[in-house]
Amino acid sequence: MNSTNALDWWKGEVNWDTPAGRALRQFVASLPGDRRWRFTLYGSAPLQLTLDPFWLSADVDLFSDDDIDLGPWVARAGLAKQSGHFYLEPGFRLSFRTAAGWGIRAKSVSLDNAVITIPHPFDILIGKLDRLDEKDLAAFRRVIELTGHPSASEFKHELQNAVDLFRPSFDEESANRYPDNTRRLWRELWQSEIDIRREIVAPALARRQQGYGEPPPDYKRVLGEP
Repeated sequence: MNSTNALDWWKGEVNWDTPAGRALRQFVASLPGDRRWRFTLYGSAPLQLTLDPFWLSADVDLFSDDDIDLGPWVARAGLAKQSGHFYLEPGFRLSFRTAAGWGIRAKSVSLDNAVITIPHPFDILIGKLDRLDEKDLAAFRRVIELTGHPSASEFKHELQNAVDLFRPSFDEESANRYPDNTRRLWRELWQSEIDIRREIVAPALARRQQGYGEPPPDYKRVLGEP
């Protein structure tokens, strides 16, 4: 799955001689060979595999593309968290919250009888906005240091394409941290403020309605202005 736009600065070439790469090779080697396995990675491991082999990560977050529970297979391979060393953290599709079109620009690589999908660094960074602790901020800084991307304008555009992340949380969930963490990100990285509703939500909704063949929304109404 290759992007054909300005995001082509990332080639997605995998360095298997990394902690994440070695763990994945061990995992795939332990799986039955009578089927084709398909996994997607998220979290920090894709940055270690494709950008910085020295990037520290304690685990590899992954999910099965057919959304089965990988926990038993990870334990069978001796790579569960309880193993006491670098481990695999199995999740599900819903565990990876990022831009809706992330799969278009992801890269897929073959490893024995498995196909492993690695999301673009932009999508990995968007996924980190839910938590945005110091390690997550360091990931942003390291990606920018190595690649020159994302700029503030680039990332703003990506967040417009991930506008649904800014919706209020369900009652059963914790409060949505994306708005506050996005504001914090702008202050930390670009030493500026960002107006979430004006610069992300309103432009995204305008593009969405145009795509439906509807007239764009009234910006003042969207922004709650008189």
